[in-house]
Amino acid sequence: MSKFWSCFFFAFYLVLIWAVFTMHTMFAMQLMAIGMLLEATIGLVHAFRPR
Repeated sequence: MSKFWSCFFFAFYLVLIWAVFTMHTMFAMQLMAIGMLLEATIGLVHAFRPR
C-alpha cells in the first residue's frame, strides 16, 4: 500500500474512532463498512495488477 493510502486510512480511522467515542454508532458502522470495502478493493486491485 502506498504512503498516500496509508495516510488516507489513518485519517479515515481517526474519524471512525471519533464517531465511536461520541456515540454516533450508525455513522461509525457505515464508516467501518466503507473502510473495509476500500481496503479490500485496493488489495484486490494490487493482486490482479499486471507486472
